[in-house]
Amino acid sequence: MRVHRGVYAPAPDVAALDPRGRHVLLCRAVVAALGPRCVVSHASAVEALGLPRVHPPASVVDVVDPRRETVRVSTHLRRRPGTVPADEVERVGEIKVTSLVRTATDVALTASFEQAVLCLDGVLRRLVLPRGHAEGAAVEARLARWRGVLGDRLGPPGRRGGTSARRALAFASPWAENGGESLLRIVLHELGVGEVTLQRVVRVGGRAAGRVDAFLEDHDTAVELDGFVKLTDPAMLAGRTPAEAARDQNRRDQRLLAAPSVRRVVHCEYDDVVHPERLTGHLRRAGVTVDPRRVTHSVRAAARRFAARPL
Repeated sequence: MRVHRGVYAPAPDVAALDPRGRHVLLCRAVVAALGPRCVVSHASAVEALGLPRVHPPASVVDVVDPRRETVRVSTHLRRRPGTVPADEVERVGEIKVTSLVRTATDVALTASFEQAVLCLDGVLRRLVLPRGHAEGAAVEARLARWRGVLGDRLGPPGRRGGTSARRALAFASPWAENGGESLLRIVLHELGVGEVTLQRVVRVGGRAAGRVDAFLEDHDTAVELDGFVKLTDPAMLAGRTPAEAARDQNRRDQRLLAAPSVRRVVHCEYDDVVHPERLTGHLRRAGVTVDPRRVTHSVRAAARRFAARPL
């Protein structure tokens, strides 16, 4: 099947790819006809680097082209002016892509707040927590260092897009394990439930009882983003039946509730993040007070967020 002008691939191979894989294939097809100085960037770099994003990828490949003085869009290609130094380039298979730091900077300066947060969360996680969850002074020092690097790369506050980018950087967290958790934290912030800690380790008698996706510090409430996927995904079931998985989840909840710091455990799924009024219902049933005006604001923001076109 045709991927791009003059470029074809076996239809079964293309059909087997997910949206991210198909976009990376399109990147390969498009950049093959460009000069060696063009580097895949922005939303396309997000896809190539496997970073989280709000929307599925568009059918347009973003590149930085030093020959351009203005942005030019044609079929399957968006050329952006600028240069990419050699130390800001990574190789992903056959294509040159902007580095993690350069990609985070580009996205933060040009994308929505939500997409900027997801990208920054993903980049900070790789830079600060390369071996997975960790805490302590060394982790905080690495986080402060990389925030400083990214802040310097964003340029002066008066730069176009700089105010929103700096707000996203201040909000971003390496403890978001995936894009869903990043979006959950954004919605909880919009709902005004107070300080939210991601991946908090809950302890009972000095021993870890579990690590929760989000913890509402002002309400002693743990929020777990899972839904039915944990009861249906073979990889997450790990040989268990759905009934056994549900039993294990209930036992884990009981262990969490045994901790003095946890009064409630709320379970939600991705659709609850897309529709904040549903998440609000879960929170209210658990005794968490939510201002109706904040709910209205969050519902409107979500409608814009998920209806918006990709980058």
